[in-house]
Amino acid sequence: MSLPSPRELLAQPLARLACAVLGVGLLAGAVWMAGARAVLHGLGASVHALPEVALVEALMLACSTLALRALYGSDAARVSPRQWLRAGALGFAVGAVLPIGRATGEATRAVLLRKSVGGARAAVAAVQMQGVALLANALLSLVAFSAALAALGLVGISTLILANGVLGAFAGASILIVRQSGRPGRLLGALAKRGRKFGLEFDAAAGASRRSLVHSLAWESAGRGLQVFQCAVALTAVGRPSGLARTLVARGMLLVGGALGDFIPAQLGATEATLVVGAAALGLTAASAAALALLIHGAQLVLALVCAAVAFAMPGAPQLSRKGLELEP
Repeated sequence: MSLPSPRELLAQPLARLACAVLGVGLLAGAVWMAGARAVLHGLGASVHALPEVALVEALMLACSTLALRALYGSDAARVSPRQWLRAGALGFAVGAVLPIGRATGEATRAVLLRKSVGGARAAVAAVQMQGVALLANALLSLVAFSAALAALGLVGISTLILANGVLGAFAGASILIVRQSGRPGRLLGALAKRGRKFGLEFDAAAGASRRSLVHSLAWESAGRGLQVFQCAVALTAVGRPSGLARTLVARGMLLVGGALGDFIPAQLGATEATLVVGAAALGLTAASAAALALLIHGAQLVLALVCAAVAFAMPGAPQLSRKGLELEP
């Protein structure tokens, strides 16, 4: 009898409820530590920048969709622009509100694109996209570490950002290497009889070429550059404009918070708590740090609502299955 996977565990209502409660608790704790009145004042004074921050988030989503498209190589032409738009929008909406957001979002995109390219091909691209996203995070984390080292020295924040970058690089490279050189589908077949056929198809499916992987990483890295710009916009909105070095450090800490809170829906409370703890080193007050994270979170949720509306308003929109967890195109 095999043990359930983390994703299977998180699909259970009680597990998701527990993660949501944890996120709300972290958020409440962060706001309490920073001073609720000061946080609300800072958030109210910065809410005018919400559309601009959300627009940058939308540009980042476009870069991520183009990164995924690059992984399909010549198969990308089999997917219509409307399908790419729907897959990108709904993948973002689902990933923004569920645990393990990036993986969940990529799985959603694979479900929507499998009708055009086949389930195995879509699954391979989703797995490779996970590796590319982790490598892009690692690159930004290493740049942020360099900025933190220059501005702060080798302190706790610098070490956390470096550790996040190293772990991300290892995980991303491992995913790509195992898919390219190993036969992970055989393991799937060994664990479950139902997955044997799909596992063989997964191993046999052509993955992205090295050139396509480089193009994908370039698009995803461009999205990380937009993340730095978004952070600068948000810092200015909360009344704490900073130079490039401090902005990079703040973005690096947001990546750390996102990694630590990956099992929490929408990473709620994780990024806020991380920034509040490191506020002094970033040259921020605890209240402005919490307001900064909440502003970015708010922009992501606004865009998620817009994306969900766009995806379900388009002709031939997918329908929720009876389980409520999988999408039927």
